[in-house]
Amino acid sequence: MPNSFSKILYTSKHLFDTFFESYTIKLFSPKTRITEACLYSLQAGGKRVRPIFVLNAYFEPNELLNPDSNATNHSVFLASLAVECIHTYSLIHDDLPAMDNDDTRRGKPTCHKQFDEATAILAGDTLNSLSFYLLSMMDTSDPLQLRDSIQILHKGAGMEGMILGQMEDIEEEKKPNIHGRESILSSIHEKKTGALIESSFLLGNRLRKDWKERESTLSSYAKEIGLLFQITDDILDVEGNLEELGKTPGKDAKAGKLTYPSLYGMEKTKALRDESVSKAISLASDLPSLNHDFFLGLPKYIAERKN
Repeated sequence: MPNSFSKILYTSKHLFDTFFESYTIKLFSPKTRITEACLYSLQAGGKRVRPIFVLNAYFEPNELLNPDSNATNHSVFLASLAVECIHTYSLIHDDLPAMDNDDTRRGKPTCHKQFDEATAILAGDTLNSLSFYLLSMMDTSDPLQLRDSIQILHKGAGMEGMILGQMEDIEEEKKPNIHGRESILSSIHEKKTGALIESSFLLGNRLRKDWKERESTLSSYAKEIGLLFQITDDILDVEGNLEELGKTPGKDAKAGKLTYPSLYGMEKTKALRDESVSKAISLASDLPSLNHDFFLGLPKYIAERKN
């Protein structure tokens, strides 16, 4: 992985974490059982990739890497936190007994195990609604920018995006015949995983003045990154271990989920992963006025990750 990519990745995460730590002190005050549950899941770790996508779709590399730069736009950090809140809420609800019924997330007990099921449901609800409140706090004089930002996040997280993908995933569990289901597999993961990833890139981009000229190509790139992310997740669920993953491996097969390895086998799944890496790199080369070191390095980073 190029050193410049690693530096941008580290710096982006550091900038987000710094904002996160300072802002959430005020955001989750006063202390209640619900705020404790929200913070427990938000602070459990994770790679923060979706907030990093927001930041890198907005900032130029010199703005991120130069300490004296203008990487202080409050609105883009609010947008990045909104995405992280949506993602964390989805994990809390995914782990519930009625969904994936998991005991471990990010190497710690899941929210419903640490607290209780009702508290976990309400913590997820809190983070969902909070994300749109955070967007409403963005400092913008352009009402269309605010409207578009809300719609971008809703499209990725709502009933035509992540939620619909989750519903399709549940409906496809334990169906006896996996053959001929390539299109439904693509549909599930385009929505369940890819939609919020695409929203993350498009949110950061929408806050730029030149957003229109970049949006179409960036959307195509983001969709490919979402596909690559899910294929890699499916591989890790088969080949990973609890210590590295931070969650229970092998649960997809036990639940009878439709996945890339279950449909294609591991050899072809890895070939599809490699094809996706190549396609994403090709799309990154066509992105106008973007941080090419980050966007070119990201596909390989996702494909090689261990959690």
